[in-house]
Amino acid sequence: MAATVLFTITGGEVVPEIEMPVSATVLELKKKIELVLNLKVERQTLRYDNEEINNDQSIAYYDFKKNVATLVLHFKLLSGKPKFNLLVKSNREEFNVKVKETTLVAEVKKKVEKHSYSIKYLDFYHLSTKMDDDDLPLSAYYVSEGSEIDVKHKFHPYY
Repeated sequence: MAATVLFTITGGEVVPEIEMPVSATVLELKKKIELVLNLKVERQTLRYDNEEINNDQSIAYYDFKKNVATLVLHFKLLSGKPKFNLLVKSNREEFNVKVKETTLVAEVKKKVEKHSYSIKYLDFYHLSTKMDDDDLPLSAYYVSEGSEIDVKHKFHPYY
């Protein structure tokens, strides 16, 4: 058995890959996911082959084939669906918009447009993933309290 396992974390639009030693526990993997996705450990549930994996078990316990594994991440939405400030960054400025994890991407774009941006010339990114689907909630991109999105101008060739 190799000394590490490469995990692909699915379940949302952002799909990180995280390498962990087989001696690490699932809880340690969740702590690494927290660092990468800004999702608290207690809000995470990881599944492998439709089975929830246990925080106390070592990664070696699960005997992942070929030392690569795809895990599905589910995370609990904040109870009561509270609002929080989402930091929006562009090359011109930074500002906050009030959102919930259930706010649709299209609604965020409308809020950004109120800051004198024409959204038809902008792309939105979270964790280097383009937020293409306006009908998805922010939670699909793992946006939560403390998150930020980057707004970039679309490339338009000159005519």
